[in-house]
Amino acid sequence: MLGAIIGDMVGSAYEFSPIKTKEFNIFNSKARMTDDSLLTIGVARVLLRHYPINYSLEEIKSIQDDLCKEFVGIWNAHREAGWGGLFYHWCMTAYRLGEIPKPYNSYGNGSAMRISPVGWLARSEEEVKLLSKIVTEITHNHPEGLKGAEAVAMCIYLALHGATKEDIKDRVVKDYYPEIVDFNLEELNKTYEFSEICQKSVPHAIFCFLESNSLEDAIRNCVYIGGDCDTIGAMAGAIAEAYYQKDKISNFEDKYLYFLIDPDVEDTIKEFHKAIGSKKFE
Repeated sequence: MLGAIIGDMVGSAYEFSPIKTKEFNIFNSKARMTDDSLLTIGVARVLLRHYPINYSLEEIKSIQDDLCKEFVGIWNAHREAGWGGLFYHWCMTAYRLGEIPKPYNSYGNGSAMRISPVGWLARSEEEVKLLSKIVTEITHNHPEGLKGAEAVAMCIYLALHGATKEDIKDRVVKDYYPEIVDFNLEELNKTYEFSEICQKSVPHAIFCFLESNSLEDAIRNCVYIGGDCDTIGAMAGAIAEAYYQKDKISNFEDKYLYFLIDPDVEDTIKEFHKAIGSKKFE
């Protein structure tokens, strides 16, 4: 989850001003939390309120209703955070009518940018799939939107449970995005263009992780290829954190917590890790 937030913040400075290089100041003063981070935190807070989850029909409905209310509340408090048009309309409709809105069949990458708490909380692959669907379908109920979120959550889960990069790549190729076998980082640097849909950003984020040697390097890869790099950074950063830093906070992460992330967000992150039995902040 922290990796997702940092990836979002780093990428936010370059989303509409691509630099296509890995040589840049990763502690840019223009870095900010966008909708990616805000909804990630929202998912974590709601799941914490229901943890441990029993997955009864009543519990599932309660989680989804709480998520809808949480998302609308976050949107209302941060209306300039860079929301996608459909999500903005979804929130505005719910706010005006005072009721739970219906999903809007989206396959935008907003489903995958906010999913990282699921990968950390789930205790089996089956739970990853179920909880990812529960969290995602309240807005992104298109098959590609559901797939994008599940792919990122599954990569996080696999990384946390000892999978190698080759294992993760094999699973992604088999179950989600076979096209990544043909990706090349240098070619993406030259040809990749901005896209906000899962099909054209989730596999690229996963590839940026697979080509990395650290959490920081994974995020730099996202800026290197450009595009929707705050969201790509959030997705790649989430996986990279699980792979490289699941049991210990790095100096890179610590600097972000100390200098750039609000204390209430830090408190939520630490509370979440404590609740699920993570050793990261011990």
